Amino acid sequence: MRGALFSAFVVHALALSARHDQIWQRVAPTMTGLDRVQAFARAHCARLAGDTPQKPELAKGQECDVPFPGLRATPWHATEELGWVARLEEDWREARDELTAFLALLDEGGFVKPETALCPETGRFEKLVLCEDGSRAIETATRVGRDHFARTLALLARSGAPLGPAPVSMNRQPPNSGLPPHSDNANFLLTGHLGLVVPDDGVCEFVMVDSEARRWREGRVLLADTSFVHATRNACEADRVVLHFTVWHPDLAAAERDGIFRLHEALRAAGG
Repeated sequence: MRGALFSAFVVHALALSARHDQIWQRVAPTMTGLDRVQAFARAHCARLAGDTPQKPELAKGQECDVPFPGLRATPWHATEELGWVARLEEDWREARDELTAFLALLDEGGFVKPETALCPETGRFEKLVLCEDGSRAIETATRVGRDHFARTLALLARSGAPLGPAPVSMNRQPPNSGLPPHSDNANFLLTGHLGLVVPDDGVCEFVMVDSEARRWREGRVLLADTSFVHATRNACEADRVVLHFTVWHPDLAAAERDGIFRLHEALRAAGG
């Protein structure tokens, strides 16, 4: 369930304004020596209390209500020297083959239109959730993930990607459609897209509103900080499908990742 929490962390947190003291009491004793996590937690608790502390300066195009401090802010992250990316790209056809088999067997059933306050106009965009928590992909696999995408989840696990506690899904953008500009409102996770089905009869691209747009390519990974305002466009005559996952921002230490998770757990507990 923690994966579902991460996908709308700040939206959920703001509903807990009456319980900020309880949240801080839960997390403060566990954060000795973790100065950046303490600052992050204090900023959340201040926001929940109705205060408006000065927000750290954000990069152009970035929107994040409570950014984790001190992280490099760039819309695109290089993938060329990442071993886990190379391993995903080497065996990407395993995921594409399972997708092809699934679509042929179930006649495209199972994809659903997502609903999120972060992007209220999702239009024809659809996703198929394979697991609820990428950091525990096998243990939190959905039924469709277990029954039809076991090799895909195994591929992610053995790649060594520093997967974040957010859902892994197949994301499908139908022909001549796209998502409007929006921010995912969290800068401590990066978004990965592994191209599985990418039409080439038109423009099919991942758009960073204040930066360059990049086209998806089959068998290649795009890695983006989606706290920057972004959009998607499929101006083609066929579906585009990517394997969507998140990884931790590379500037986070392991102890900081744990601290962020403890803060999320405290928010979930305070929310009942």
